[in-house]
Amino acid sequence: MVDDKFWEVVKKFNHLMKSAIEGPNCLDICNGDCCSIKINVPKVLASEYIKRGYADRKDFIRSDVFSFKLRFDEIKGKCFLFDKKIKGCSVHNSGIKLPQCWIYPTNFSNPEQKDIKCKKSNGWKIIDTEKAKEAEELLQYYIFLCKLEAKKEAKSIITRLNNNLCEINLKKVLKKTPPSRVAGVKDTWDCISVLYAQGMSLQLKKLCQKLNHNCEYILNNDFLECPSICEKISNNLIEFLQQKLINYVKNNLDSEGEYPFIKLFEFNKYE
Repeated sequence: MVDDKFWEVVKKFNHLMKSAIEGPNCLDICNGDCCSIKINVPKVLASEYIKRGYADRKDFIRSDVFSFKLRFDEIKGKCFLFDKKIKGCSVHNSGIKLPQCWIYPTNFSNPEQKDIKCKKSNGWKIIDTEKAKEAEELLQYYIFLCKLEAKKEAKSIITRLNNNLCEINLKKVLKKTPPSRVAGVKDTWDCISVLYAQGMSLQLKKLCQKLNHNCEYILNNDFLECPSICEKISNNLIEFLQQKLINYVKNNLDSEGEYPFIKLFEFNKYE
């Protein structure tokens, strides 16, 4: 992605939408009801939010559409950018608010001149149809740029895996974790980490039986009692990921950054 072009699009879109629509002051009437959706975001914009102090890396989760999506608090039912102190979006007046968030509730046109309502109020208007139309065209270009970046991010997954610090950290985590707790791996901001099982997973038992069949926990059928993944299995896992993960990612772009071993092993069986 060409950063200069991207920022030109985002800032112009913000300016157009801000001047093309008119409506109630959200902070006076609402408690952020429109912040209750999950939004995709490109890495270049996520990086800027981090730089400006609106977020940190853990606030972004790998997406199957753009490079990331905003962290969503399932308990509160809010996007992490929602600020309860102001009862609204913390980046609303930043000039780089997410384009998708500008559209609600007006969209880009209102040919029938209907009363436009959000969840809490009415009175929304499109006061400059030409600017709204221009913003709509810009949004499509924005989406194109974001998807282009996402493809490049997906291809660089092996770089994140091979990053020396990340590889060492992954190995350390694996060696401190019971094999029954590991369901796979997940792609984070800059490295690959462990995808923990919801309960118990027997996926690594197959690998242990194949590569380390003399292990006491395998011999005694006590796999669930094994306290940590051994050196031999952790080395083999990392080598397997280095060789096979990229092909799986190319064929499974809808994974949202999570790669369970049950799918990885099955995919590579027929590769």
